[in-house]
Amino acid sequence: MKAIRIHEKGAIDNVKIEDLPKPDIQSNQVLIKVKACGINPVDWKSTVYGYFEMPYTIGTDISGTIEAIGTDVTDFKVGDNVIGSLEWAKQGACAEYVATEIKFLALKPKNLSFEEAAAVPLAALTAWQGLFDKLHVQTGQKVLIQAAAGGVGLFAVQFAKWKGAQVVGIASAKNEAFLKSVGVDSIIDYKTADFSKITPDFDAVFDSMASSEHTIPLLKKGGKYVTITAKPSEDLVQKHDVTATHFLFHSNAEQLKTIVNLIEQNHVKVFIDKQFKLTEAKDALKYQHEGRSRGKNVLVVS
Repeated sequence: MKAIRIHEKGAIDNVKIEDLPKPDIQSNQVLIKVKACGINPVDWKSTVYGYFEMPYTIGTDISGTIEAIGTDVTDFKVGDNVIGSLEWAKQGACAEYVATEIKFLALKPKNLSFEEAAAVPLAALTAWQGLFDKLHVQTGQKVLIQAAAGGVGLFAVQFAKWKGAQVVGIASAKNEAFLKSVGVDSIIDYKTADFSKITPDFDAVFDSMASSEHTIPLLKKGGKYVTITAKPSEDLVQKHDVTATHFLFHSNAEQLKTIVNLIEQNHVKVFIDKQFKLTEAKDALKYQHEGRSRGKNVLVVS
């Protein structure tokens, strides 16, 4: 099978297409023929900075069809279309076949293509866990979402609106109409805004751009801030009398099933910016690195 591999950190150009044996499965695993895999910032960052033990097959998010099941597997069957975010430490999504435990999987949303479905797991789980496990967003609260038009941001916007929150997105003005079409009440144009003049009346901030110096001062006293990038300084947190949390998503099949239900009920839409072939993995990683995507990027595997 073909797989996108990296043996040495330092540059996106170090990734290679290699031929590997089709993986064997253990009794608690399934074999998935991968149709598409999602591209996330960690994919280019890990090739440059070396987050994982090398060599490895890059990628976390998959969509595909189960071809074989282990003897202990009862929740899935051959032929099921599934999505999932694989075991973090091992990665392995960007390949024609994947062997994985079922605890990382959910059935694919029926109303999505395989390409759209591959865009869901990591970004949607990050948004869900940030909003509800960390910020504990409630109906009626005012929530600020950084990079609202990005992969995580678009899910966060839609989850917060589904919950009944008032949502303000930080984005460029060119994305204002698009963001309002998915529920954003208003935007702050990061290119022109004077953050020092914005009223500090937010209950929660979801930050994916290391913007704590600008966004923490916008919280009410007692407000909550969460980031998936750089931690804010303790002095800043104490000065504004807020709570701050830094977290990394974890794969959670039950939460993923809830998200799938919301997608199938048309509460949440999935937006693809660009699709690339498996052989275009370097181009996909470089495009992701540019950070200009509206929604998600995916590799089409088969």
